[in-house]
Amino acid sequence: MKGMVFIMKRQWTAIISIFIIILSPLIGTTQAMATTKEDTTKEDWPSGPSVYAESAIVMEASTGLVLYEKNINDEHYPASITKIMTVLLALENSSLGDVVTFSENAVYDVDADSSRLWINVGEQLTMRQCLYAILLESANDVAYAVAEHVAGSVDNFANLMNEKAKSLGCKNTHFVNPHGLPEDNHYTTAYDMALITREAMKNEAFRKIFDTRSYQIPPTNLQTETRYLHNHHDFVKSDGYLYDDCIGGKTGYTNIARFTLVSAAKRGDLELICVIMKDDSNEHQYTDTQKLFDYAFDNFSIYPIADLEDSATLSESPLFTRYNSLLSQSDTPIITDKNGYLVLPNTASFEDALKEVSFFSSDTSTSADSGSDGKVIGKISYTYDGKYVGGADILYHSTETPALIQTESNTKNNPTATPNSNSTTASKSSRSLRPLIIGSIVGLIIIVIGLYYNFVERPRLKRRHAYYKKRALRKSYKDDFFNL
Repeated sequence: MKGMVFIMKRQWTAIISIFIIILSPLIGTTQAMATTKEDTTKEDWPSGPSVYAESAIVMEASTGLVLYEKNINDEHYPASITKIMTVLLALENSSLGDVVTFSENAVYDVDADSSRLWINVGEQLTMRQCLYAILLESANDVAYAVAEHVAGSVDNFANLMNEKAKSLGCKNTHFVNPHGLPEDNHYTTAYDMALITREAMKNEAFRKIFDTRSYQIPPTNLQTETRYLHNHHDFVKSDGYLYDDCIGGKTGYTNIARFTLVSAAKRGDLELICVIMKDDSNEHQYTDTQKLFDYAFDNFSIYPIADLEDSATLSESPLFTRYNSLLSQSDTPIITDKNGYLVLPNTASFEDALKEVSFFSSDTSTSADSGSDGKVIGKISYTYDGKYVGGADILYHSTETPALIQTESNTKNNPTATPNSNSTTASKSSRSLRPLIIGSIVGLIIIVIGLYYNFVERPRLKRRHAYYKKRALRKSYKDDFFNL
């Protein structure tokens, strides 16, 4: 009898274990992390060239990966590369068709010996014309007028500049004017300027102006002559120092800042941002930039993650398995964002990068960027040599959200939403999940009943049948004995 009890206990233990295994994907984690391999990364980051500049950086634009660094967090006066932030804020806070009227302060509060367009008080330019004047001719009076137009005053505009810098992750930057003329509390770093330029390069209007050689401003309300603007960056104007892959740049110089230079270059999918600060000569700022671009292009490669990954990667999440039709190899709505890239030294292979796959909970999943279709339900991230080297969003590419991912509430984008509307959204999400939950529970109950019958009830019936059979045989033998 004790042996029978022990067997039954083992059977029930097996049933409970199977039940827990089946339930765990549903009641477990909403975020799954997976690493494809152990940390076997090669620590062989390419050595960069020596440069004359006191600070220098090369950053890959899509990932923000720093490919080269020299004193990148040292604070320096930026001079006119300040205007990259000025133009970015103007693009974000005004329309290119806005009419900018020049005040007396804009005309006379800027050093007369600095770069100017010599605008008259009361003269009017469009915002588009102003931004070309700022980036091409580095016009300080125009930068002043744009700051007043956008924020009402230079001080208010400087506050916007500092807020924007902080939001981008700049930690050693403080602006007090929109043009970059030297002031004690106006400084930045090579790393922070790379972050600012990287953000600006996401704006198509900025990219176009940044890479323009020349521009004309026709006669205005107070000027009868056409103004001709020319980019000061040698790579852009293809004069003096040349770099065929250059796609934009901004110069800067003051006696205290020395030569500062921001340049962007692109070869294939690999886009680079180079910042030079406090270089000792005009010649060296360009030769330093050339060397750094060559170093980066020659030693690093970029890979589209969507071409490297497939739906098999996503099966690493317990929420999505190979048994789920959503992940069929032929037609799956779960895709990798085509805008995600991985950057590695040429000495490394894709297998050397450590991969981490994470799926978001329903309240953190978001809509994809405008350049991609679908809803972001997770992310693939890669590290190499301890550095983040790229990543891509995992998208649900469909008009409907999968049942395991709740639809994101649009309250953040709708400031007029009421508590009732929030509860309505939550109610709809709950209703969309209810059939799945009920179906899963019913299915699990059926499975448990089947397991119970196979492991407990069926053996008991067999034992009972055998018992009655033996009893009948004993009775038959007894009856035969007494009948002799």
